Amino acid sequence: MECLLISEDIIQRVRDSNDIVDIISEVVKLKRSGRNYVGLCPFHNEKTPSFSVVPEKQIYKCFGCGEGGNIFSFVMKTKKVNYVDAIKYLAEKVNIVVEEKDGLVKNANDKIYKINVEAARYFYSNLQNNKRAKDYLMNRKMSETIIRKFGVGYSLDSWKSLYNYMLRKNYTELDMLNAGLIIKNEKGAVYDRFRNRIIFPVFDSRGKVIGFGGRVLDESKPKYLNSPETSLFKKGINLYGLNFVLKRGDIPYLLMVEGYMDCISLHQFGVDTAVASLGTALTVNQAKLIKKYTNKVIISYDADLAGQTATLRGLEILRKEGLDTRVLKVPSGKDPDEFIKNKGKDEFIKLIDEALPLIDYRIQRAGEGINFKIFKKEPDKIIDYVRKISSILTELDPVEKDIYIKKISENTEVKEQSIIDLLNTNTNLDKESKEMYNIDRIGQKSYLEPVYFKAERSLLKLMLNSEEIFNYVRSKINKEELLLDSHKKIYDLIIMKIGYITESHPLIEILCDDIESTKEWINIKELDIPFSEQNSFKLVDDLIKEIVKHKLESKKQTLISEIKSYEEKGMIDESLRLVIKLIDIQKEIGEL
Repeated sequence: MECLLISEDIIQRVRDSNDIVDIISEVVKLKRSGRNYVGLCPFHNEKTPSFSVVPEKQIYKCFGCGEGGNIFSFVMKTKKVNYVDAIKYLAEKVNIVVEEKDGLVKNANDKIYKINVEAARYFYSNLQNNKRAKDYLMNRKMSETIIRKFGVGYSLDSWKSLYNYMLRKNYTELDMLNAGLIIKNEKGAVYDRFRNRIIFPVFDSRGKVIGFGGRVLDESKPKYLNSPETSLFKKGINLYGLNFVLKRGDIPYLLMVEGYMDCISLHQFGVDTAVASLGTALTVNQAKLIKKYTNKVIISYDADLAGQTATLRGLEILRKEGLDTRVLKVPSGKDPDEFIKNKGKDEFIKLIDEALPLIDYRIQRAGEGINFKIFKKEPDKIIDYVRKISSILTELDPVEKDIYIKKISENTEVKEQSIIDLLNTNTNLDKESKEMYNIDRIGQKSYLEPVYFKAERSLLKLMLNSEEIFNYVRSKINKEELLLDSHKKIYDLIIMKIGYITESHPLIEILCDDIESTKEWINIKELDIPFSEQNSFKLVDDLIKEIVKHKLESKKQTLISEIKSYEEKGMIDESLRLVIKLIDIQKEIGEL
């Protein structure tokens, strides 16, 4: 397989760091339709769009021609490249280095993952044995359960405790430097990066430790210290806590907070959609990461000036990514951690429900410092205020503009037409675009597949359901009895790589290194099979019958054609011999 030339870890990082909507938008003009995007299929000629992109699942599907796949198969098909070149193309877009050595791609990150796990265990052990650090967390009302869940630890008040521990574990000084666990000064002396701090392991979306954050126990500076940028730890790409959010399945929204403690406290109190931006301003890459899992994000940064400024910057980035963006305002200048501990989950949920849409928040900010009781008596302030609002409204669609123009007109007593003139915006919809994206006409399925396609997919999907079904399918049918080569390949991958362990689905996807197997794997994942444990074996038997029936029907048609050919040539004996075979096949079909 081509994918064996590149480590599975690198392939997953490339996939997780790219967004399929961005990549497909380079080729297809897409328009949002609910939670998905639609456009004209690039793989066949059509006037009405039947091509759909699902950001949440990072897949695409055409209901017209049946094409489907993921980000790799799309690049392979549109760029006319192989799997390895598609990975390299996407890796370059997100600055991931793919190093080749002796025909294999070097996976230099394995050791950093391992040393990070060892460090996380060390920090966690330190916390359990240090009363001062433990008391600090208890005073912050952090439970033992949440400490264990997030792997919170403690770095000793020592210059080289971690360094010496890692040496005993046979890690080198270079290993520790590469992972950012130690610092080397100009004189060559080394010392631990984190000293006398509460330690928060930082996980990527798959739950692997990629770095650490440390918080002081007192008021010394800096309050927070993070791992440096490494080949794994990229603050502007990852989101703290996302790995825990993804375990819940459906994600109605992500709640974005600033710090580790805010995120952990919200999870402890049952607000399990919270993530943190790792102490940096929200980046475009983080916005793209959010868009993979949900279309809605609620941002809750500190109420101070710096927090509000960060909120505005983050809102702009999220808006450009097409996300439904809202702002949660915590009363009395408190942070989410403090509020939820004092008021509880129900009161915090009320704040989430009352979160302001992006435009309302920006309009509210524009009016800060204005005394609206005397406002209407000061024409200069009215003009300045309306101009500020106008710059915000220019970004809206016509319907939204109309709603907000009415609101502003009522608040300021400025005529609606005057505000419209100030906007100077053409509100006419592009007729061609409107016709192209007539949502009522999207998804009309014109592509019909043979029944055995779904039968084979269903068998493969069932193999992932339980160990009993997995073994039963293997006992009833082998890969050579399947009709599609892509299904034979996936059958092998299921047996060799995961068996019935569904958590390993991403591994199968990255090992599907050609367009057809990727397409079929996406189809298998998306397949919904209503069944119960009681009828599962019978369902398997019925599906196998469908495959056998198709084979027999194919043989039947071949024989009929050959019989007709012999008869036309006057070869009666040969024709009669085939008729006998035809009767036997018809009998077999009837017995199924």
